[in-house]
Amino acid sequence: MTPQDPPPLPHPYETSDRTHTSDRTESPDAAPSDDGAADEAPRTVIGIDFGGTKTELALADARGRLLARERLDTLAEHGPDQTFARTAEAARRLARVSRECHGTTVSAYAAVAPGIVQADRILLTPNLPGWEKLALSARLAQELDTPSVAVANDVRAGALAELRFGALRDADPGLYVSLGTGIAAALTVGGGVLAGAHQAAGEIGYVNPGGAPVDAVASGHAPLEEFVGGKGLGERAAELLGRSVSAAELFRSPDPAARELVEHTLTVLAVTLANLSAFADPARIVLGGGMMAAAEVILPTLERLIGGATPFPPELRPARFLRDASLHGAVTLALDSLHQRRRPDGGSRPRPTAPLGALR
Repeated sequence: MTPQDPPPLPHPYETSDRTHTSDRTESPDAAPSDDGAADEAPRTVIGIDFGGTKTELALADARGRLLARERLDTLAEHGPDQTFARTAEAARRLARVSRECHGTTVSAYAAVAPGIVQADRILLTPNLPGWEKLALSARLAQELDTPSVAVANDVRAGALAELRFGALRDADPGLYVSLGTGIAAALTVGGGVLAGAHQAAGEIGYVNPGGAPVDAVASGHAPLEEFVGGKGLGERAAELLGRSVSAAELFRSPDPAARELVEHTLTVLAVTLANLSAFADPARIVLGGGMMAAAEVILPTLERLIGGATPFPPELRPARFLRDASLHGAVTLALDSLHQRRRPDGGSRPRPTAPLGALR
C-alpha cells in the first residue's frame, strides 16, 4: 500500500456474492474471498487513468487496494497511438507483477478519461486532441489483447470509487462533486452511478449560474466551470491580487479582496448545489478534487450556505479519495465489471458504456 492510499473498507461485493455465511471473522484487511469461495485464487485488476498530461495505471486486489503503479507522460500532442502503445507496455509489466509477485493473472481491465466517453467517440476533451473519434473500449481491448475493457468518464468513475469504498458508501442518493481545475459531479442512485442518455450526467460545469448569456454553451463556454473551477478562479485571483496564487492560498488568504472573492465563489457554488439538492434530494454530498486542500474553509462555508438554501440540507463530507480519485475509479470500474461478469444469476456482460457500476 502506498502512503497516499486510504485504508481499505469492508469488501463491497462480498455480501451480495456469498452463497453461505462463514463463522470466521475477517478484518477489512483480510484477503477477500470472492463469491464465497475461500479456496479460490486471489484476483487482480488493472485500472488506467488517461489525462491530458499524465497517464497512470494501477494493479489492484479484489478490495481495491493498489499493489503496484506506473505513471507515464501522455504526450497528447503526439496523438493517441503512441499513448496507447506505451500504456499497453506498462499494463503488461503490471500483469507480470501480478503473476510473479501475487500468483494470479489479471482478471479485468478498465480505463477512464476526461470528456464524454461514448461507445464510438469521446466528446468535449480538448486536452486529448485526436481522441474525438476513438472507440476507447474497443481500441484498448485490441491493445491489451483482452475480450473487453470497461470505460467511463474520470469523474463519474471517481464517484463509483466513493460509492463502493468511500464516503458515499451508505448514502442513497448521493452526490459527488469534483472541485479541481474544472468542476463536475456525479449522482449515485440505487448502487450505481447515473451515466445519462449521452454519458454526460453530472457535467455541471455547463450550468448557467446566472449572468452568462443563454447561448453561452453553444458559444463554447462552460459558465459554472469558468466561474468556480480552479483555472477560472486562479485567473481572477491573479488579476485581483497581482500575483499567481494556488487555490489553497487563495482560500486561506487574510486579504479582504481575496476573502470577498472566495465568499462570492462559494456562494455561487452553494446555490448550484442547493438547486441540485432540491431536485435530487441527496442524503450526502461528497466533495473531492484539488481545491479540497482548503477543506477547512470550503466545507463549513458551503454547509452554512446550503443549509439556508434548501428545505432538506444534505450532509457534506470530504471525499475519501482526495488524491488519485480517477485512478481509484478506474480500478473500481474494473472490479465492478468483473463482478457483473461473474453474477450467479447469469446476467449478461455490460456494454462498455453501460450505467456505471449498477449492481443488481
